[in-house]
Amino acid sequence: MLQSIFTLAGGLALFLLGINYFSDSLKKLSSHQIKLILEKVTSSPLSGTLVGLSVTALIQSSSATTVLTVGFVNSGLMNLSQAIGIIYGANIGTTITAQIMAFNIADYALPILTIGIFVMIFARKDLVKNIATLLVGFGLLFYGMLMMKNAIMPFKNSPELVNIFIKFSYHPILGVLAGMIVTMIIQSSSATVGLTLALIQGGLLTIDSAIPIILGDNIGTCITALLAALGGNISAKRVAAAHFGFNIIGTIWALILLVPYKNVVFLFTKYVTLTTDPVRQAANAHTLFNITNTLLFLPFTKYYTEFIEFIFKGKIEVKEDSAIYLDKNLLKSPYTALEAIVKEINRGLTLSYNGLLQFKNTIITKPSKQNLDILLKNEKILDNIQYEITNYITLIANIEAGEKVSNAIPLILHATNDLERIGDHQQNIYNIYKRYSALSINLPEGVTNKLITIVDKILEFILFISDKLEKNLEIELEIAHKYESEINNLRNSFQNDYYLLLQEFKNNSSISTILYDYVLNLEKIGDHLMNISERLSPISEY
Repeated sequence: MLQSIFTLAGGLALFLLGINYFSDSLKKLSSHQIKLILEKVTSSPLSGTLVGLSVTALIQSSSATTVLTVGFVNSGLMNLSQAIGIIYGANIGTTITAQIMAFNIADYALPILTIGIFVMIFARKDLVKNIATLLVGFGLLFYGMLMMKNAIMPFKNSPELVNIFIKFSYHPILGVLAGMIVTMIIQSSSATVGLTLALIQGGLLTIDSAIPIILGDNIGTCITALLAALGGNISAKRVAAAHFGFNIIGTIWALILLVPYKNVVFLFTKYVTLTTDPVRQAANAHTLFNITNTLLFLPFTKYYTEFIEFIFKGKIEVKEDSAIYLDKNLLKSPYTALEAIVKEINRGLTLSYNGLLQFKNTIITKPSKQNLDILLKNEKILDNIQYEITNYITLIANIEAGEKVSNAIPLILHATNDLERIGDHQQNIYNIYKRYSALSINLPEGVTNKLITIVDKILEFILFISDKLEKNLEIELEIAHKYESEINNLRNSFQNDYYLLLQEFKNNSSISTILYDYVLNLEKIGDHLMNISERLSPISEY
């Protein structure tokens, strides 16, 4: 008896390890595809459902998909309605694991495991290593199930234990609680389903007793999203609540209609999958429940969203003085995390644009210290963004994310540093203004127009880069170099007029120096924009 318990525990441990290897390798193999799929999300709940289904099918982890979704909403990259659609799809996608486990290929587990281990040891390329890890995970998963099945078989001769499981069919609420608690403890719905299938294979559990456990498993898996939302804003908490409510409501209707629901499962398994195998019946019960629940919720997603927002009232707090897109939950997908950083850099460019626009409208035409405080504020925000992006990149660097992500990290770091330097030059412009305002001298119209021309060209340059980053398009370096060259030519033209300015302001040479410093800092901003273009241009390919 004790030996069987140890074997069961060991089988479960190998199974969990296999699930982790299987899921992690799929994430690495499909991380770029996940990013592309998530970009397809629209306001339509159906598109969100298809995205959630696709992502979860790729990474075989509804928890990872849900945590990613919490991160998207928490950082403002996705709204609640879109997130709810993804949750629907994630619940369906995770049932693919159960369908895979229902195949009787345990006899091939060790050969698959052996091949995977040998390839993993001798492989040099990341792609080959990830495929080998996938095979190892696949082998461990099925070998763990085989161990659990063999460990459970002796227990079917224990009337006391059999009676406990029989109670789940007479008192399904007990089965729901059991499935929920086990899933909450091990934080893997796939593991609970795998254990349930092993109990069926070992003869200790009937399909009537298994279905309530599977229903409870759907509730228990919500714990991951709930934990991920604890440190998030009100939007993240709404996503976690929507996930929990979706599965609670689904379980309630399934329990009320348990008998007809089981009959549908039996008929579907017999006439569609052409078998009466109870293991396949359990897998189908899992899939049919989530498909049916999604079909019931889809037409009412708008009202469900409004209901969640009504229950969880509150305003979304935006931290304007720091990064807003860098959510740790996005680290589940390194490519998505990189995209969040690029969005943060783009936000910094927008802040710089607004500051320089204020400089153009205020400093050159109507000096006003109060209106120009935006430049000082921007400098502090860009400093904070640089600090937070650097810390975030450190977290990404600690993940085995592949060669492309590793190559992108130094590029993004340099681009972030350039963004911070743009903030420094804006602060310089503010300080130059203070010197200028103390002179109480109005600039000649010709000088003002030249400064406006330089600022306008820089504003155009920022808009060009920002538009490409927003649309995830490659920054054409030829066009970027053209902008930089035009800014340099304008600076040179201004420098050629420097001696004329000295003569014009012969009674106060300080104004000439101030104008020269203005142009020098504006030209430096153009240089840093060119650097950002060169750093981020390759990132669009990721």
